[in-house]
Amino acid sequence: MKKLLVTGISGFLGWHISEHLQSDYQLLGIYNKTKPDLKNIQLEQLDLTDQSAVAIFLKEYQPDAILHLAANSNLNDCEQNPLSQIINVEVTEHLAKYSAAQNIPFLFTSTDLVFDGKSAPYTTTDSPNPIMIYGKQKLAAEQKILKIFPKAIITRMPLMYGLPKNGLGFMNAWLRNLQAGKNVYCFTDEYRTATFGGDAAQGFFALLKNKASGIFHLGGPERMSRFEFATQMAEHFGLDKSLIIPSLQKDVKMAAKRPADVSLVSESTFQIGFFPKKISENLIKLSASEASK
Repeated sequence: MKKLLVTGISGFLGWHISEHLQSDYQLLGIYNKTKPDLKNIQLEQLDLTDQSAVAIFLKEYQPDAILHLAANSNLNDCEQNPLSQIINVEVTEHLAKYSAAQNIPFLFTSTDLVFDGKSAPYTTTDSPNPIMIYGKQKLAAEQKILKIFPKAIITRMPLMYGLPKNGLGFMNAWLRNLQAGKNVYCFTDEYRTATFGGDAAQGFFALLKNKASGIFHLGGPERMSRFEFATQMAEHFGLDKSLIIPSLQKDVKMAAKRPADVSLVSESTFQIGFFPKKISENLIKLSASEASK
């Protein structure tokens, strides 16, 4: 069985990858500091910013493919922390070079935030114009990958939702607050094509299985504001919608600028085998799963 190296296995998408194991691969997951509680995956600790250690690791394990999830995706931290450039760009470049030299599949997760939000919805051929450091770093990584290894797969990820056991993600925080009777403030003027983490995992495996290459969008089938998402979530989980307070981007001071609408057009990825469900369908399943605990 082929060995798929998954970086950032302890994160949001890593958990969903572990929940949607594919028979085509033996998964080898890399984490940085905290070992995740994941089953059926070989887990190894590695500092991806240590080039010497990474070289030794790759020589020892010799993966047949790489799924690069690891990143600093905290938008405000990227604005204020120059070291985010290392993990978001330089590490990506080194892994792409290794994959090119070995001629093995390399899948990199980028972001819908490479766009400025002024001309949505966006196709893969639309020109990126990021307005924050994180988006600029991801775009720089995309450009380096395509130059180094044109056969690589670049997936631009939208807002991701789900309830991983590791507690990561905005949805966990919103649910905890609503369940505690606390207000949740949500933008009415920020639109995304949100995708369930499990659907994204299925999309990754479809792209790898079909030996895809180039840039793909993994957006969901619906354009929705954060406020609309929160309202639907409260309805399906039986929580008080009046606790959800509409707010505007301009009224919240943040280090990183946020684009208003980075909705993605993902039809080309649907044709390859990416089948994201509607938000309501996934919320029904998630609420049922929570109720059964």
